[in-house]
This record gives sequence, C-alpha cells and structure tokens, in this order.
Amino acid sequence: MTEQATETDFGVLHIRRMEHSDPLLGTVRVFPWRTFYTVSGGGIEGGMAVDPSFHDTKAGDIFLGPERLFAAHPTRLFARFGRSGSLSARLDGSMPRTDPVLFVDGAEVLGPSTSLERGCTTDFEVTRRAGAYASAPVPALVAAKTQQTVHAVLALHEADAPLVARMDDLYAQHREADRRKSAFADLRHAERMASALDNRIQRLRDFLDTQTTGSVSR
Repeated sequence: MTEQATETDFGVLHIRRMEHSDPLLGTVRVFPWRTFYTVSGGGIEGGMAVDPSFHDTKAGDIFLGPERLFAAHPTRLFARFGRSGSLSARLDGSMPRTDPVLFVDGAEVLGPSTSLERGCTTDFEVTRRAGAYASAPVPALVAAKTQQTVHAVLALHEADAPLVARMDDLYAQHREADRRKSAFADLRHAERMASALDNRIQRLRDFLDTQTTGSVSR
C-alpha cells in the first residue's frame, strides 16, 4: 500500500493506492492493468482508477488520405471515475460494476473523456453526474479541485516507474490481438491502394509508349 499527503491550492489531499484484493473494490471493474486510488481532503472524497492508454495518431495526405500511426507502447494515462448510464439493480438484485466515484464539494464529478499525456498538468473539462446518461457543468472551483486531484494522483502513479512499466506491459498484452487486427486491416487497405496505383502507372506507361511508337512511325 502506498500513501501520500499532497499539498494543493485547496489544502492537503491524502492519496492511498489500493490493492486489487481490497474489499472496497467489490462494486467496481477490476482489470490486471488498472490501479486504484482513494483520495480525501479539502472537500474531496472518493476514488479513481488509472489505466494505461495507447495514443495512435493520424497523419494526413491530400492524395493518399489519413494514415493511422500505431504507438508501440502505451504513452498516455486514463483517469477513470464517475458513474454513467442507468444504475438500476439487475434482475438478480446485484448492482452493475462501474468506475470509482469521486465527490468534490458534494458534486459527483465525471472523469476526463479522453486519456491524458503523461506528466500532464493542463486543464480538462469537468462535468458532474446529473442522472442516468446525463451530465451537467460544474462551478469553476469544483473543476479546479477535480483537475488538481487528478494531476496529483497521476503524479504519484507515474513516480512508481516499475508499477507503470508493469501496468503498460499488462495492457499491451491485453490489446495485442485487436491492435494487430487493426494494423492488418490498415495494411490490406494500403496494399489495395498500392495495387491500384501500380495499375494506373502501368496504364499511363502503356499510353505513353504507344504515343512514342506512333510518333516514330509517322
């Protein structure tokens, strides 16, 4: 277990890393590559999970179209917290497994909609849960507290390099099959484009050869 007290603009934030065996995780989704934290202090109470994330960028070409550039390793982190959708009990009476919940000044805030760059200290949009499948804006103070909380947890997470490397490896193994499938699909598309271009090149060469031969014969 790892615990840390971090100074923020809103007071001391207490952060604790949880073990996967912790009974408090009985109502959330637990994956081998997911790391859980609880936070408290300064009107902030609850938890969040941190997942590795791949950031596959796209490059554009006016003639060939967009190209997806696959990252070899996870390069970003996903901060997960907040319930979404209907939370009605299942027919067997059990509750659906969801992400950790974080309350800031009484508001149940929702996590960033995209993954964050490692070492990120920039702001991101913060909303609150407003019902099933609904969210609403939050006051500036709640947004600032949420952002500082996320940055503090991610900083603690990234400070443990062996943990980050282990989670990256586990997540990369989990995603290997579907990422290879996507890469093969992109490769087949590129090969079809290359074949079409080869055919066009050959037709143009045949035409030019005909024109050259015709000019000589006249």
